[in-house]
Amino acid sequence: MTVKPFPFITDGIHGDVPINFYPAADSDKQAILLPCSGLDELCDLPDCTEVRGIYGLDNYLYVVAVRGTDSILWRVDTSGGYSELGTISTSSSGPVWITNNATQICIVDGVSGYVYTPSTGLFVEITDADFPGAGSMDYQDGYGLFTTPDSNQWFFSSLHDFMTFDALDFYTKESKPDKIRGILSFMREPWVFGVESGSEVWYNAGGDNSSASNPTFARNTGGVIPYACGAVGTILPESRSNPRTTLRWLTSQGQYVQASGYSVQIISNKMFDQAVQDMTDYSDAIAFDYKFKGHEFTQITFPSESQTWVYDGTTKLWHKRQSYSDGIGQDRHRANCYTMLDNRHWVGDYSNGKIYEMKDSFYSDNGTDITRQIHSQEVDGGMQSISFPDVQIVVEPGVGLVGADAPQIMLQFSGDYGNTWSNEVWRSAGEIGDYTCRAMWQQMGSGYRRMYRATFTDQVNWRILGISWGGE
Repeated sequence: MTVKPFPFITDGIHGDVPINFYPAADSDKQAILLPCSGLDELCDLPDCTEVRGIYGLDNYLYVVAVRGTDSILWRVDTSGGYSELGTISTSSSGPVWITNNATQICIVDGVSGYVYTPSTGLFVEITDADFPGAGSMDYQDGYGLFTTPDSNQWFFSSLHDFMTFDALDFYTKESKPDKIRGILSFMREPWVFGVESGSEVWYNAGGDNSSASNPTFARNTGGVIPYACGAVGTILPESRSNPRTTLRWLTSQGQYVQASGYSVQIISNKMFDQAVQDMTDYSDAIAFDYKFKGHEFTQITFPSESQTWVYDGTTKLWHKRQSYSDGIGQDRHRANCYTMLDNRHWVGDYSNGKIYEMKDSFYSDNGTDITRQIHSQEVDGGMQSISFPDVQIVVEPGVGLVGADAPQIMLQFSGDYGNTWSNEVWRSAGEIGDYTCRAMWQQMGSGYRRMYRATFTDQVNWRILGISWGGE
């Protein structure tokens, strides 16, 4: 009998990428699958129905969460204590942008802007006559960078003051004149993203903006980017905890791209591109990135489509994250926004006021089982039927829980490209301390083509080392 590997799918036409597993390199094997981290509840902000934004600063989490028809700014400590700081009344949905200068925290909700001053506890809306509202925001060199909603203009605040503005401090997207989707400071250069016809890069010219020959910011004539932006929530500010030399965003064509310098390449795969192109609306997509155990993840969620995809900049591979919604059916991942504080990963929930720590030692989403799934690549015998006498899923054994039943693996197969699946067949992965158990399915029949799907739901540290099959 010859034993052959069944590699898991990372791209293709049929099947799916790993769900709630991420591929990783291994010294002995070409690749293994490791479990995505679980969610451990820190607190539940009262009467809130969505966490729109979260920001870590000076031992506190600053959180914007929806309550009724408003959004509330909260301050949360890492023991779960919270206090209400102020009300945002201009919008109650969609992403928010939060940043700080030396003394102020600025929040933009896509319509207007608000400023909180920690030293005084004062929370106010920006009311300067020269402030036209803000569709997005970032920070650079002491200035707040803002975009005028539904226009082709961007502008900046006074130095070290998010509250004051000057009518002269406005610029127009000019290399390809269309509306601006959003703005981001990357490598100390403002990137201005268009809605349809590309993007452009500016730089700090050092002037005082008193005349055209003495600008504060000027456009880099060599920084014309051919890719526009399809979702403002996917333009990620450079994280203080995750500095990077590349920039990623979702384009207006629904592809995911990465810029190194001013050179841009498509990094999305066929499965991702097809999924986005099949969506009715992806303009509300949101994203965040974080580093975890040597991997550089960017997590992209499509709220209207209830899907979450993750790109790993370390392996260049994709996987998905899913959570159960109220215990019924698969849904997008619960994380709606992210920040890092005290070397810990914090996220806010998309459907309630809960704040979680995302941690690898936690094997559930706040007590709800995480359904993990992998698909094997398809074996096609062409005109010849293939015998599949046994299938083995190689897991790291002995990872059960003390006092609990042995964790189980469910296997199914498909002979029609994943359109229909066989009955469920369950096998034990071995009790805790049982390091000799193998998950084996024998006499699996024959067929012209075969794809396998394995599902894991027990709250243990699943590590998948491979799938193999034996054939004559």
